[in-house]
Amino acid sequence: MKKLVLITASLLVVFSACAVALAQGYEVMPEDALIIPLGVEGTPYDFLEPGLRGGTMYISTIGDPKKWNHTTSKETSTTLYTSQMMAGLTNQNPVNGAIEPELAKSWDISDDGLVITFHLRRGIMWSDSEPFTADDVLFTFNDLIYNEDVDTSSRDNIQLPDDTFPVVEKVDDHTVKVTLSMTFRPILTQIGVGIMPKHKLARYVHKLNPDVAVGTFNETWGLDTDPAELCGLGPFIVESYEPDQQVVMRRNPYHYRYDANGTQLPYIDKYVILTVASQDVSLLKFRNGELDVFGCRPADVPILKAEEAAKDITVMVARDKPVLGTTWITVNQDVGLADGTRENLRNLFRNSKFRVALCHAMDKQTMINNLVNGLAVPQWSPVSLLSPFYAGRDYYGGPITETNSVIFEYDLDKAASLLDEIGIIDRNGDGWRDFEDGTAVEMEFNTNVGNTVREGAILIIVDDLNKIGLKAIANPIDFNTLVTKLLSADYDFVYLGLTGGTEPNSGGNVYRPCGTLHAWHYSACEEPYEVEKRIDELLDAGVATLDNDKAFEAYKEYQITLAAEDLGLLYTFNNAYTYVYYNYVGNAQVASPLGSPSSYYGLTWDLVFKKG
Repeated sequence: MKKLVLITASLLVVFSACAVALAQGYEVMPEDALIIPLGVEGTPYDFLEPGLRGGTMYISTIGDPKKWNHTTSKETSTTLYTSQMMAGLTNQNPVNGAIEPELAKSWDISDDGLVITFHLRRGIMWSDSEPFTADDVLFTFNDLIYNEDVDTSSRDNIQLPDDTFPVVEKVDDHTVKVTLSMTFRPILTQIGVGIMPKHKLARYVHKLNPDVAVGTFNETWGLDTDPAELCGLGPFIVESYEPDQQVVMRRNPYHYRYDANGTQLPYIDKYVILTVASQDVSLLKFRNGELDVFGCRPADVPILKAEEAAKDITVMVARDKPVLGTTWITVNQDVGLADGTRENLRNLFRNSKFRVALCHAMDKQTMINNLVNGLAVPQWSPVSLLSPFYAGRDYYGGPITETNSVIFEYDLDKAASLLDEIGIIDRNGDGWRDFEDGTAVEMEFNTNVGNTVREGAILIIVDDLNKIGLKAIANPIDFNTLVTKLLSADYDFVYLGLTGGTEPNSGGNVYRPCGTLHAWHYSACEEPYEVEKRIDELLDAGVATLDNDKAFEAYKEYQITLAAEDLGLLYTFNNAYTYVYYNYVGNAQVASPLGSPSSYYGLTWDLVFKKG
C-alpha cells in the first residue's frame, strides 16, 4: 500500500443570540487540526506571514447570490460564498497546485490504484458544533451527488469512463473506502467536492425522507433560509444577507486550520461582500477606501498605479500569468427547440460554417487593446495555459509553443463569404441578410450587466456583425437571470466565462454531450453529433490512464477537435492576472481565487488584517 502522509434593511436576516451562544469554538486545538506553516522556511508558505486574529475585510461583487446550496450551484454568484463555507476531502495547494489532504488527513492507495482509503480528521466539527464524520461523506456522495433527483454538476466530473461511479463506503466513523471499477487518473482531484452536513440536510432528500417531494433538496438553502440554519466546515459562514446591499460572513469558530503558532484560522473575524452595480463602482469604492482588496480590470491598472505611493497600495500585474478559466461566446443550437419555434435560426446556429464565420468576425486583438489595456492573450482552448495539459505545449508540461493552436484570423470578408456560401444573403436590398424564405436574420447577444469588459466585448462583436449584414443587438442583463436563460436554453448568444483549473476533466460537466452545463446543445444527450461523441471518447481516454504523456495526447486532440470542429464555445481572450490591495492587508498578494492554482477560495483564511 502507498501512503500519503437583499429585501429591505428592515428585513435583514441575522443570527439569533442563541445560535451565537452555541458556537463558541474549540476549547483546545482538535486532534487532527490542519497546520498551515505560514512563514516557515522550506514550505510553500514560507513567503507569507503569520498574524493575529481580528478585523473585517471588505470586497465587492456584481449582483446577489442565487442560493446557499453548494451542491446544486452552477454559478459563481453562489460559489463566491459557498466555497467559503464548504470543504472537501482533498484540495489543491493554493500556492503550488499540488493535491493535498483537507478533511482527509491522509490516504492509502492500493497497488492497483483502484481502492483508496481516506482517513478523516478526528475532533473537527461543523460550524454549529456537530461532529464531522464519515456519515457526512457518504451522504454527500451516495445521497446527493449520485442521486439523479439532485441537480448537480459534480456528478459529471466523477463519473468513470465505464459509466460507473466510485463506490464510497464507511469503514468506521473516521475512515472511508473508495473503490473504482477502473483506472481514473484525476480521482484525487474530483473526490475533493464540498462535503455537506447530513444532520442538516438529510430530511430534505426524498431518497432518505419519502415524506418530502422528489427534488426538494434542489430548493433547499435558498436565499430565504434563516442563516442560523446554514452550517459548514470552511473558514467562513453566512451571518446576514441584505439583497442588493451586502452579504456578511463571519469566521467559523470551528474551522480546523491553525497556523504554526497554534492560532486558529482564519485570522479575520468578518468578511463582507458588498453588492455593486458595476465594475466601475467597485473601482470607485476601492479608491475611496471602502474596499480592502479589488480584482481590478487591466484597464484600471494605469489609474491605480498612479495612486500606488500616495494611497499605500500594491498593484499586481502578471503579464505572463493569465487567470484560470475561459471567456467565450456560446451559440444556442437548441434555440426554440422546446416549443417548436425559430427553426430557421436553430438550423443556422447548427451549421458549423456559420459558427466558423462568427469566429472570423471576432476581433480579439481590438477587444484586448481597447477593453483590457493590452493585458490579455487571445484564447482558443478550454484548457488554461497554466495547465501542463494545455495543447499549446508540444508535450506534457513542456514550454508553450502554440504549435497546435487553432487560430481563426479576424477577417470580415471571409466571414461574409461563408455566410454567402450557406445562403444567408440580403434578398431584399435593405442591407440585412435574410433566410431563404425571405425572413430577416435577427439575433441577440446577452452578457451580465455591470461587467464593463463583457459589455464592451459584445458591442465590438455586434458592430462587426452589423458590418457584414447580420442584424444583431447587444442586451446585457442581470447575472442570475442570464444564468437561468443559459441553463434553460432560452437565448441566442451569451458572452460569459467559466472558472477553471489545471485538470481538463474538470470541464466534463461542460463539454460532454450529457454535461449539466452543455448549454449550447442540451439535446446532444439524446442525439449527439459525431464530433461530440469523439470529444466524449477523448475525455474518457484522458482519465483512463496514469501515464500523463498518454493523457496529454488525448487531451491535445480533445482541445483541437473542440476548437476546430465542434465550436460549441467560441473563445475570446484570457486576462493577465491583475489585483490590487491596501498594504495594511497582509498576505493579500495571494488572496484572490483567480490567482490561486486551486481557484477555490484562494487564501482568504490567511489574510492578516492590520488596519488600525
